[in-house]
Amino acid sequence: MAEMASSKVGCSLKIYEAKANYLSPAAAVALTGSALIQIRINLRYQLFVKAYGIEFLVDEIITPEFVTRVVVPLDFLLSGLSMLIVSNALTNLKVDARVIDYSSPRIANFVADMAKVRGIAVSDFITVAEVSINKIDYIREEEFDRISRTLNLKNVHSSIDNSLLVMQNVKSEDQIS
Repeated sequence: MAEMASSKVGCSLKIYEAKANYLSPAAAVALTGSALIQIRINLRYQLFVKAYGIEFLVDEIITPEFVTRVVVPLDFLLSGLSMLIVSNALTNLKVDARVIDYSSPRIANFVADMAKVRGIAVSDFITVAEVSINKIDYIREEEFDRISRTLNLKNVHSSIDNSLLVMQNVKSEDQIS
């Protein structure tokens, strides 16, 4: 099967800190000396036909927001390993590699900067990273033609099957009469 002729991936990223006041006391103690990153992912997928001078939207899917949390020990933050932890978390979520390459260093640097300012009190805050991903696939002329041929063959087979069915029904009715 031929692949889509082209695709585009766009990503916007909003990173901010929030007070971690919703954590239970036990969870807060467990996080001491660590930073909590909450990653919120919104995915919008669009499929366009872009062939023979026309372009139209075939399908659009907007997924519900997916939220995951990542805990990064403070010594990892200061050693630079936090980017690897963030990258692995995004990879496990099957996020596009281009989004991982763009987002991971920005999220990790934000958390590291926050840890430098707050020190051990970094566990009193969470880093929220809102990642909005927009992926667009285009069906171009070659793929459009292949799909059209497939649909036409299916229609031809369907028409033949329906014609045979009608002829069989007529034949069976003739026999009953």
